[in-house]
Amino acid sequence: MCARSQIIIALALVTLLAGGCNQTRSLTAPVAASSGWTQPGASPPQTAQLQDLGRRASALDADNRDLHTELARTDQQNQLLKQELTLLREQLAKLSSQARETELAHQEKARQVEALQASVTRGGGAILKANNSLKDSLKLVQIAGLDVQQDGDVIRIEVPADRLFQPGTSQMLPGGDSLLDQVATSLNGSYPRHMIGVEGYTDNTSLSAGRSHQITTAQALAVVDNLIRRNQVPEGQLLLVGQGANHPRASNATPAGQAKNRRIEFVVYPETAP
Repeated sequence: MCARSQIIIALALVTLLAGGCNQTRSLTAPVAASSGWTQPGASPPQTAQLQDLGRRASALDADNRDLHTELARTDQQNQLLKQELTLLREQLAKLSSQARETELAHQEKARQVEALQASVTRGGGAILKANNSLKDSLKLVQIAGLDVQQDGDVIRIEVPADRLFQPGTSQMLPGGDSLLDQVATSLNGSYPRHMIGVEGYTDNTSLSAGRSHQITTAQALAVVDNLIRRNQVPEGQLLLVGQGANHPRASNATPAGQAKNRRIEFVVYPETAP
């Protein structure tokens, strides 16, 4: 029996006893006689009140147990919510860290692009210098599986982007390095002093205009980085451009045309590097 029930019964007893405080006799037969209670087999009024109080106390005990059960259930739910909140905070912190790392990586890429672009413009003017003797000496090279063409004064070596990168990204495929090694060998052997442009192109079907320029610039940057680090092409000999979906080589109306437009072009200029 809970404390609240015990208090109720105690108050009832005090009330009952107060009515007979001037009497010294017990609450048995004399009390019944003085109160006028003469019905045989019936309970005295005090006993009936006690029984009613006992029933009420039992009901209160049941309510109290129900409240304790509900409180325990609520506490358990609160603990689960706290655990979920902790997990969400950890996930948010992890995502924030990843976002920060991605932002830093993009900033580093941007700095690299600026550095490469600055390398081809110094003193307010382009550093490309005409050299007629070299202009006359540009010869077409043969690279197995790749399209090499003379385009006016320049030579263009076309490499399908689908052979170098994961679709829609600047992440190099496993065989991409080997293919670039082949191109770099030809460039180093045939055009060791010429300026070489690395131009990225894509189709106009899967990316927005801004995104297409971003991805082609990132792909061109990945190629330039490969040539410098892996193939020892001098940095001052290279420049890069992200053309986006500009200057398609074929119609974007067909999958074959789209694939043709996703490309990296190495442009050999008849000018010398500084």
